[in-house]
Amino acid sequence: MAYQQYQTQAEAIVRQISLTQLTEEGLDRAIEATEALDKASEGQELLVPIGSGSFIHALLASNTKVVLNVGAGVSIEKTPVEARESLQARKSQVAEGLKKMNEVLAKLDQEMQKIQTILAQFEQQVQAKSGGQVV
Repeated sequence: MAYQQYQTQAEAIVRQISLTQLTEEGLDRAIEATEALDKASEGQELLVPIGSGSFIHALLASNTKVVLNVGAGVSIEKTPVEARESLQARKSQVAEGLKKMNEVLAKLDQEMQKIQTILAQFEQQVQAKSGGQVV
C-alpha cells in the first residue's frame, strides 16, 4: 500500500513539474519579448502569437509600455525593463519550485526503491522456505 501511495504522489508531482516547466517556458518567451522591444520601433509590423502556433499581424503602438499580469485578474503597465525584472523574479520563484519538486520526487523514488528491495528479499525468503515452489 505504501508503494502505491508513493507512486500516486510521484505521478502527481511529475504532472505538476510538467505544468511548472510550461510556466517557465512562457516566462522565457515573455522575457525575450520584452528584450525585443528594445530593438523595435513604434509603428513596426509584428506577428503576435494568439495560441496554438497561430499569429496575427499587428503594429507596435508603443515600445515603452508592457502590460503585465500581476495576478487575480489585475494587470499593470510597466516599462520593458521593469517588466523584465518582474518576469525574471517570477522565473526564479518557478525555478526554485521546480527544484523543490524534483527533490521531493527523488525522495519518493528512494522510498519506492527501498520498498522494492524489501519485497524482493521477502519473496526470496518465501521461495527459500517453500523449496523454490511458488506458494
